[in-house]
Amino acid sequence: MRLASLLVAAAVFVASLGLAGCSHDVRARFPSSPQDPTGTLVLLLSQPASNVSVAINGMLVVEDAHTKKLTIEHVPTGNNEIVIAANGSDKAMRVWIASENPTTIPLGVPESGMAMWKSILGTLISIAAYSLLR
Repeated sequence: MRLASLLVAAAVFVASLGLAGCSHDVRARFPSSPQDPTGTLVLLLSQPASNVSVAINGMLVVEDAHTKKLTIEHVPTGNNEIVIAANGSDKAMRVWIASENPTTIPLGVPESGMAMWKSILGTLISIAAYSLLR
């Protein structure tokens, strides 16, 4: 009976971790003046990412989001400096924004937290193997 309750508790814990990590689409608005010509920027990440932040022309428009898709409206048309940080890495680029259609940029991002856990597990296995061989 005790083993069954432990298994149920473990299953609930794993399910809650999975639900807590769900990403959602993020919509933001660049603070431009109403008379300026503007367009829309869409950033499509290769996988859901944590701690996503986006700055356009030095102005932070998204901070600490968990998402796979970002839509930023009212971005000034023309060349804009875009900086995105996600999963501990960052990318800077110059992007042309047009007013007619959304500018969509697909971006590859590194794997999130699982890479760290794989590294820790590998280290622990190495330490255990070393201890057993000594």
